[in-house]
Amino acid sequence: MSIDQPQESVAEPGAVSGLSAAETQLAVLTVRLQVQRFKVEMTREGVRVRNEDAAGCCPDNPVPSDLITCRPYDRDGGHLWFFGSDGEPLAEADRVTDAIVRIKGRLARRDSIPMEWGR
Repeated sequence: MSIDQPQESVAEPGAVSGLSAAETQLAVLTVRLQVQRFKVEMTREGVRVRNEDAAGCCPDNPVPSDLITCRPYDRDGGHLWFFGSDGEPLAEADRVTDAIVRIKGRLARRDSIPMEWGR
């Protein structure tokens, strides 16, 4: 092998780190959400995402948050998908930007909307 012609890697994603494919996708999502200024914590269950710029619904939930998981989606042939804590599929795991858009919508600030808009 020459220095000016490096050998192409044949390692599978996560092979070096020991992470599963789902854990690798959650790690990628975590970094991208942190760039978006969300508070993010990786847990055994998934990624806890909090929007500290918005008010939550009640004293027990002072800011909007969600637990995002990554697992195979049977209805899509077993491909990995991100899911919200309510079990709703958010986006395929390789479509991180789409997942972020959905997560932002779920954790958006809910300022009061004029009544005439809601009719």
